[in-house]
Amino acid sequence: MELAFTPHSLIWLLLAELDGVAAGILLANQIVSAEKGGYTLWVEELYVVPAARRRRVATAFLAYLLTEGRRRGVRAVELEVLPTQTAAFALYRARGFHDVHRQRMTWDLS
Repeated sequence: MELAFTPHSLIWLLLAELDGVAAGILLANQIVSAEKGGYTLWVEELYVVPAARRRRVATAFLAYLLTEGRRRGVRAVELEVLPTQTAAFALYRARGFHDVHRQRMTWDLS
């Protein structure tokens, strides 16, 4: 996580608070995308604590990504949702996200 705090980091790390208590976290990596022809934000983590859900925390994170992303010239925001996360699907689709038909793969190097 310390990489988010290095000079000129392209990592976006946000903490949401409600009444002075941590309510959620967003971690996104700004990457170059040949497909999108510029910067894309890959949302690695968008988590809202259960007690803060349905209080517009995730909506505030997405509004920030939209506003700040456009200001910084970001072309797209991408994220991954587990099939069981029906509330997350509803939230993202209501904000204009659409399905990308791909299979995600990983290659662990450690």
